[in-house]
Amino acid sequence: MSDSPITIRAATPADIDGVVAVHSDAFNDKFLAAFGRAKFQIGVDLMAETWRRQGPAGLQGMWVAILDDQIVATIALRARITMRQLPPVPVEWLFIKALGVARAMYALTALSIIDHPIANNELYISDVAVRSNFQRRGVARALMQHATSEARRLNLASLCLFVSATNRAALALYTQAGYRIDTTHYSFLAWLMMRRWQWLLLRAKTP
Repeated sequence: MSDSPITIRAATPADIDGVVAVHSDAFNDKFLAAFGRAKFQIGVDLMAETWRRQGPAGLQGMWVAILDDQIVATIALRARITMRQLPPVPVEWLFIKALGVARAMYALTALSIIDHPIANNELYISDVAVRSNFQRRGVARALMQHATSEARRLNLASLCLFVSATNRAALALYTQAGYRIDTTHYSFLAWLMMRRWQWLLLRAKTP
């Protein structure tokens, strides 16, 4: 284990493979639910291809954490005042071509089960992901501190995110960072696909 500093910067198209590698590792259960074991790598390649076709706009709000000269984590920070329209990309057709109609529809549903309509004065956090072999090194805490700094820079009143009620490690991290339960949501589809029924929307006021 090195004592290298953690660098957090905005993601660029050159980071796409690194971002997808982090997500397929940290969100392994979600990727398995979406693509299955047999087509797992196909799914990873599809995610990367989708982002490449969207270009820089597809990565808006995505930040990467660099440690030991590699991308080890991500966080997505989105606010209404910074959102841009995505270019038209035939995502569904890409998935259907690679997976077939039924599996493509299943995968797209699994990847977008939990969503949140972003309000005017909040920063919505998603895709908090740290590679398994870099966890417990302060990376997630650094990402959350960066999110707070961005909310303050954008003069937004609060930050919010969704977390599974069974993800105790993430709940502990967010609670220590000052987040509290705003609302509780239940998703039958999330239970069917990932065995996760209860989801918590956590919120913290911008200090």
